[in-house]
Amino acid sequence: MLYKFPHLPQPVKGAKMSKTSEDPKPPSHLRVTIDGETREIFMSFGLTNEIAHLVGGVEGIPDLSFNQTTAMAALELVLARRDKRGNILPPAEGEDPVVPYNLDPEVAEEILDWAGNHALDFFVRQFAKQAARFATKAGKLAEVGSSLTSSAS
Repeated sequence: MLYKFPHLPQPVKGAKMSKTSEDPKPPSHLRVTIDGETREIFMSFGLTNEIAHLVGGVEGIPDLSFNQTTAMAALELVLARRDKRGNILPPAEGEDPVVPYNLDPEVAEEILDWAGNHALDFFVRQFAKQAARFATKAGKLAEVGSSLTSSAS
């Protein structure tokens, strides 16, 4: 058991670990069934960026669950048909909406949780990288900070 608390979800056996944390990396593919059709969704770098932009920061990740406008926008980003370059394709004539009205709520939650896990993993990795970057320059930052403070007096 990796976590001290048995009531918390445990990493999946064989899951890849994030390079900057002990947490398992979210799976890059998600298989869901929508309207009887099984779809495999891939979390690309571009889609991760779109989700990160949508939520704005780590504090916005809960909006995927609690803000219906954000949730619908995320579902549209994840479920949209795209070309090879990642551009969202316009719906074909007579095609169902990107997010079907009869989408099972549990499937929608699964997609939103998966997207949120990727956004969180992205933000945590970026925070860890920036913390390491600032730690290597701690002395210089302290010098600059003290010179700024003394010149303001």
